[in-house]
Amino acid sequence: MKKISWQKIKGTLRGLGVLIVAALLLQLVSGIQYYYSKTSIEDEARKLAEIRLKNANLLVEAGMNSVEVAVENVTNYIKDNLDAPDRMFDISRGLIEVNSTLAECGLLFVPDYYLNKAHSFHPYSYRTDDGSILTNDHNLDGFNYYNRPWYTDVIEKDVPKWTDPYFSHIDNNLICTYSTPIKDKGGKVVAVLYADISLEWLRQLIEEGAGEYNNAYSVILNKLGEPVIDTRDGDIPLGFYSIEEPMVSQERGERKITYSDTVSYAFYGPIGKHGWSMAIVCPEKEIFADFRRISNLLNLLALLGLGILGFILYQTGRGLAKLRKEEGIRQRMENELNIAHGIQMGMVPKTFPPFPERDDIEIYASLDAAREVGGDLYDYFISNGKLWFCIGDVSGKGVPASLVMAVTRSLFRSEAMHQNKPEVVMKAINESMGEMNDTNMFVTMFIGCLDLKTGKLSFCNAGHNPPVICAEDSATKVQLKPNLPLSLLNGYNYVGESMTISDGNTLFLYTDGLTEAENPHKELFGEDRMMEVLHRSTLPSKIISEMSAAVSVHTAGAQQNDDLTMLAIRFWGTKTKHLEIKNEISQISEVPAFIEEFCTDPKVLSEVNLALEEALVNIVDYAYEKPGEGMIQLDASRHKDTLKMVLTDSGKPFDPTATTVPDINLPPEERPVGGLGILLVRKLMDTLEYERKDDKNILTMTKKIA
Repeated sequence: MKKISWQKIKGTLRGLGVLIVAALLLQLVSGIQYYYSKTSIEDEARKLAEIRLKNANLLVEAGMNSVEVAVENVTNYIKDNLDAPDRMFDISRGLIEVNSTLAECGLLFVPDYYLNKAHSFHPYSYRTDDGSILTNDHNLDGFNYYNRPWYTDVIEKDVPKWTDPYFSHIDNNLICTYSTPIKDKGGKVVAVLYADISLEWLRQLIEEGAGEYNNAYSVILNKLGEPVIDTRDGDIPLGFYSIEEPMVSQERGERKITYSDTVSYAFYGPIGKHGWSMAIVCPEKEIFADFRRISNLLNLLALLGLGILGFILYQTGRGLAKLRKEEGIRQRMENELNIAHGIQMGMVPKTFPPFPERDDIEIYASLDAAREVGGDLYDYFISNGKLWFCIGDVSGKGVPASLVMAVTRSLFRSEAMHQNKPEVVMKAINESMGEMNDTNMFVTMFIGCLDLKTGKLSFCNAGHNPPVICAEDSATKVQLKPNLPLSLLNGYNYVGESMTISDGNTLFLYTDGLTEAENPHKELFGEDRMMEVLHRSTLPSKIISEMSAAVSVHTAGAQQNDDLTMLAIRFWGTKTKHLEIKNEISQISEVPAFIEEFCTDPKVLSEVNLALEEALVNIVDYAYEKPGEGMIQLDASRHKDTLKMVLTDSGKPFDPTATTVPDINLPPEERPVGGLGILLVRKLMDTLEYERKDDKNILTMTKKIA
């Protein structure tokens, strides 16, 4: 007989010990799992019941509140039309038509209120089973409605009220009635307006509240503890009434109840605001039936899991080590991309306003990359009285596009500094990029050069989206000549164009990430939405902020799939004109045509002309000894929204701003002569200033014209 070695015995005992310990741990884990799973199911049943109770409460409140609001909204209308009894039929019908929850609505007038009507005038409307609405007079059915609680209680207490549910004497349906008194203009109650709602929806609601358990049921008690509705059709177990007291007391809670050797969970709470309470009763064995089946299955699976536990732990260890390594690589890449993002964003201007010392130009821009780095770009600078600017979009995304973006922006800066035509700059950039484009990437780009003295805009477009000119009440896309995008064809000759930007207008440029922004349904933001926003304002910062907000609303949290860049440039410029006229009244007629170039608003133009006429008449009358003796100079300039007018004459000193303002409340015969013209000028102008300099009278007037 072969001996069994001690080493084998120890190995077997060691293995057995491991299995015993593992089995004990498994049982411990199973026990803990059983406890917490059971507790979790109890909590889930409790939460589900609470949710259903709250939903029922909200629905009941909403249904009743809608009826109350609908009824109260027409009380004044009824009061104003008491002299038209036949109109009451239309009122009841209108209430039914606009409130789908109403089954019937009517008015019961006090006996003999209308002498030309029946003793009981009772117009009403009701909804039939097929959804149609019929109107009639309840007086015709011979039923005495004057003893109904919805009438007697309201007449007695003079306040609106809800009745407890009751069965209609017409169709035996369970209904609930809201009624309110109707008073005449003397404050006397002359009728009761009522609205019935069918409680069939409430019955369906509590049937759903019972849940998916076969023997579960729901009950609603009124404030007297009487069942209003139950899903057992009146067969409520006696054990249920152990929770009657807390339900009547409007308490919220849960309790185990027993009936016919069946243990159940009862969840109860108030519903509505009329003293009702609802309970959901679920048998314990049904709540935990699935749990017990699953628990037995889990015990079997746990034994199998013990065998593969070691393998899982081994594989998990290897996976964690690999994950830590990959996480380190990902973290390094993320840090590098963040650095790249900072470098890229540092290449585009981000300080606004960019030229605070200038008042002839306003600029605002934004760049929102779809990834950490992107291929959109914009740039601008001022050189020799001209604003150079560009916007571009590199094909592709990510790091490759960002590198091309950096090269394109650098080439724009270096070339525009030494050129005077956008098409020449575009051609130079194209030639330089073509020599290094091994990846076949291309760039759409718009380059512009705005003369800040004249408003002339020279530009060249290389396959980019056309910009939009935004005026006070319009937004118009610029018509462009076609040119190829950059880096597609070496030696390509780009065609330039030019136009004039009017004072106060804004040039809006963008990349296709704006119009192609998608919402969760893959619908594009589109040009129509863009143009709608551009009609609202000409202020660059406001345009871009409102456009960003509109895109955010449209995308509704959908992932951004392309870079989005916007650039808005508003040109103000300064317009100045000089007019010299003789010191004669007839010469004043030349002024309106002179001023028309500064303002298009008829009202403002009329006020300016009237003020100038009064001031010039004042000079003609007082500055010189006789008309035609001297000259009057008018210098006008407009900056942004302000028109400045300077009147200069060499007559005798006269300060119109020091003239005493006449009291226009005095009778004409008591007022001193003169002064009304200066008073008018002061009212029409925003500022009025006078100075005597170099033996000349200088009167400066300013007017806001926008």
